[in-house]
Amino acid sequence: MIVHDIDQLETRLAEGEVRLVFMKKDGTVREARGTRASHLIPPQNRPKGVRRPSPQVLCFFDLDKGEWRCLRRDSLLGFVE
Repeated sequence: MIVHDIDQLETRLAEGEVRLVFMKKDGTVREARGTRASHLIPPQNRPKGVRRPSPQVLCFFDLDKGEWRCLRRDSLLGFVE
């Protein structure tokens, strides 16, 4: 089931792995497995401090690429629970 609720996505990312679907800047659609749950992020990639989040941007750790990614919230097409 594809869900579009950003608040629910933020909660799911904090708890574990989520499959996100979003539109890239070049117009292609991308699916990613992401998280913000520290137990799923390798120690060397965990945040070292606290940043004030932008209301327009959603950041997550891409589990397939092993790197942090950010996307514009309005480019989110949905996520799979």
